[in-house]
Amino acid sequence: MSPRVLLLQARVAGDYILEHELECFVERSGLSRDDFTTLNFVTDPAPTSVLREADVVMVGGSGDYSHVKGGHDWLEPMLELMRAIVDMDMPMFGSCFGFQALVKALGGELVTDPNMAELGTFEVSLTEDGANDPLFSTLPARFDAQFGHNDSAITLPDSLTLLASSERCAMQAVRYKDRPIVATQFHPELADTDNIKRMLRYLAAYKDPDESMDAAAAKARAMHRPSPESNSLVRSFIELL
Repeated sequence: MSPRVLLLQARVAGDYILEHELECFVERSGLSRDDFTTLNFVTDPAPTSVLREADVVMVGGSGDYSHVKGGHDWLEPMLELMRAIVDMDMPMFGSCFGFQALVKALGGELVTDPNMAELGTFEVSLTEDGANDPLFSTLPARFDAQFGHNDSAITLPDSLTLLASSERCAMQAVRYKDRPIVATQFHPELADTDNIKRMLRYLAAYKDPDESMDAAAAKARAMHRPSPESNSLVRSFIELL
């Protein structure tokens, strides 16, 4: 039987990226849409009891929210849910905002630093631990991935093992101890075409204030290239369960 997947999201009510994000996780996982249920932290309560109806948790990104800025009453419950997932040894794959939530929930530190931000497609390199990890060892030593983040991790808790880095941002992928709990700062669920669509949705938040929307959109399209290796990660994660 296919696993029951709970996709946790953090997006403005009615944002069409809610549906797009679900579609991307479904496609990259190799599962069917019927295998997924969703919960949006922004609009739905998220007690730990929601975990009882799932076998696997996936956590997506967030276009309008920041763990660093805070200011939202659902952020702490999200962190509590991350800690509950860890306590239950529940399989989890998090990307971007999900990566940051796991790091912060376990005691790591996040910052908003333009010098570490990555928008578009960037090369990622495996660490020695990543090259020996059961999931990440399926990737080449260097591979392209899709990005869209302003916040970055600068310290990790001892319980998280660093698996990958990039030139701009050293902390790109982690595993919790030897458990099936992994997260990436990049977006394995997004192909380049998906990331372009995502960036255009949130372009006003990411572009240079002095840049026109048309110029910023053209630049965004030029910043991408395919990332087939990283796009295999979600399916590989499911296959290894």
